[in-house]
Amino acid sequence: MRTRYEKGTIIFEMEPEEGPEVPEGEKLMRRGFRWREVRTVGIGLKPVVLRVKVQRWLNTTTGVEFEQSPPFVEAYTKVTRKLGRMIVDLARFMTLSDVAGWLGLSWDTVKTVVKKRLEKDYRRIGYRGVRQIAIDEIYLGRTHKDITLVMDMKSGRIIWVGQGRGGEALREFWRRFKLSGGRLQAVAMDMSGAYAASVRAHAPHAILTFDRFHVIKLMNERLDDLRRELVREARDPATKESIKGLRWLLLHRADNLEKDAAARLERSLKINEPLQCAYLLKEELGELWTQSDGRKAWAFLREWSAKVKASGTRQLEAMAKTLRRHAKGILSFYKTGLTSGKMEGTNRKIRGLLASAYGFRDSDFLKLRLYALHEAKFNFVG
Repeated sequence: MRTRYEKGTIIFEMEPEEGPEVPEGEKLMRRGFRWREVRTVGIGLKPVVLRVKVQRWLNTTTGVEFEQSPPFVEAYTKVTRKLGRMIVDLARFMTLSDVAGWLGLSWDTVKTVVKKRLEKDYRRIGYRGVRQIAIDEIYLGRTHKDITLVMDMKSGRIIWVGQGRGGEALREFWRRFKLSGGRLQAVAMDMSGAYAASVRAHAPHAILTFDRFHVIKLMNERLDDLRRELVREARDPATKESIKGLRWLLLHRADNLEKDAAARLERSLKINEPLQCAYLLKEELGELWTQSDGRKAWAFLREWSAKVKASGTRQLEAMAKTLRRHAKGILSFYKTGLTSGKMEGTNRKIRGLLASAYGFRDSDFLKLRLYALHEAKFNFVG
């Protein structure tokens, strides 16, 4: 092995010491060679290149020609196995661009190494031990649009990424799940009729739980609808301006507001009785999930609906009607204890992934990164 230093790079020239093994009775003849350059782990801050002599052989007995590939590098790759493992490890908490910049490699080389490893790890995803899942959708922008995610609630890992939304995006998942012999017990999701119908059709014995997060989100949307209506109807400029500035304050729980923000909200609500009533009912709705059992929760929901009816607020009456229609799924929380908190945390990770990577042009690579998201140590892996 010869060593030289060239333009800041350490180069090792290597030649195979022995020829490949062949079955007894067969003979080999040299048929030329070529030099192959691959990157390996650096020495300190200096990049290291291995310049390997790849010998070509002819099996004179069988007539087959082949190359004697070095054992420390895979075919058609530009890095050694050791550097490949290092790239995969770094990609768990760095962006691909950062990994490429740190190691002095091209972005495409880093992506190829990571994608190949993810394809190996997530070629098959087992469903046999999955008992509780969460289903949600997320919008990824104009390129990938909507995708449907399925998460294993026990491990917190994504086990399905379907293109689009609704039952059609879950069709292949249900087929694979049935083939795996999995036995689903409970599903957490929003109040989407399409997803609920899909679950009832393919997992009729699973308990549907409409998640608290999505119920409160819908309530916040109804509250904002009321706020906008009051802004349109307000004639006094000062009153209109005070209502317009309440949007983000109304979305927060009272005990999560800072002192100044809470005081401002209180002053504004005092001069807007309908909005004050709606906000207090929104805050009270959170107690639906703090009852001691499902029967008391049902009694609470009926009492809350009566208060809404007495308020005469159209938006809240529509909300109460929706809650009564989905009461069975909402109150099944007291049987399953499921929430989609893990799923919402994963959605935030996905947005961080997209932001740090400035989008994904390769849909297959995006799916693989989502399957591996639970391994990420930070939100901004990309």
